[in-house]
Amino acid sequence: MLTIICAGSPNRLIYILEDIYVKNGENKRLHIQMIEDVINRMSSNSFLIKGWSLTILGGLITVYLANINKSMSYLILLLCLFFCLMFWVSDTFYLREERYFRNLYDVVRKKDEKDIDFSMQPIRSGESFLCCMMRPIFLMSYLPIFIVIMGALLLLRHN
Repeated sequence: MLTIICAGSPNRLIYILEDIYVKNGENKRLHIQMIEDVINRMSSNSFLIKGWSLTILGGLITVYLANINKSMSYLILLLCLFFCLMFWVSDTFYLREERYFRNLYDVVRKKDEKDIDFSMQPIRSGESFLCCMMRPIFLMSYLPIFIVIMGALLLLRHN
């Protein structure tokens, strides 16, 4: 437990406490912890999106295959295509934001303790949204589903 008795102005107590935090490296550790929490939240959101995409697209494809009179087939496939693209874009957004916060993490990690300002403004890299969308993890996850849905739409259109 830390007990500080300070004679004089209350501002002097603030300066003493700031010096203690700077000497202990506490500001840097707290700032890095805040950034790590954001990065963890981004990656868990990305994981949840992948799970929801498989669940919803699997359900819609099951409805499409079980559609006996085929009256709603085209509409169901369009809905599948929409959800596939929506989840792909959402997942890309979270991956891109996660990378931006990793850049901020690297900058804060290299800063001196006295320069810590607790800024949570992510540092934007030069990678475009489309380039991030074409990452191998997304191409393996969403592209096969997208191709199957497009193929089914084309087959349905020509029949």
